[in-house]
Amino acid sequence: MQKLEEGKTYDIGSVKELIANLVEKEIITPKEAENINPMSILKFTQSKIWQDMKQAKEIQKEKPFYITIPAKELYQEEVSEDILVQGIMDLYYINQKDELVLVDYKTDFVETEVDLMNQYQKQLSLYKKALEEALQRKVNYVYIYSTFLGKELEVLK
Repeated sequence: MQKLEEGKTYDIGSVKELIANLVEKEIITPKEAENINPMSILKFTQSKIWQDMKQAKEIQKEKPFYITIPAKELYQEEVSEDILVQGIMDLYYINQKDELVLVDYKTDFVETEVDLMNQYQKQLSLYKKALEEALQRKVNYVYIYSTFLGKELEVLK
């Protein structure tokens, strides 16, 4: 997903070509390429998120972040220590309406959308908080894009 070009319109052939180019450039291994479902990638390029990104004012992919949070927020215990949390945000962008949108890709095989959202709600809440602190502005939308389900799920507002 990181290597997709936002201004480009994809079809199944161009997605397969992208995967082949990533192998050729040794960005991914042939074994990794075998495990990529081109239809899942194509479906993402037809999503609401992709259409929104095509006209975005700014797009940031794979951005590391660090945030210090009280330990009690993670462990629900009465402790006074802080914890340094680090991670990598898959994607965030500022759309045409000047709204900040955070997206996290998930490849999990899940029974329901609710299972996926419940599983990652806390993680995305941390990502949202870190992004808001870093950019000093409100995150308007937080989405999970599920490659398994082939759609975006709005997690937090």
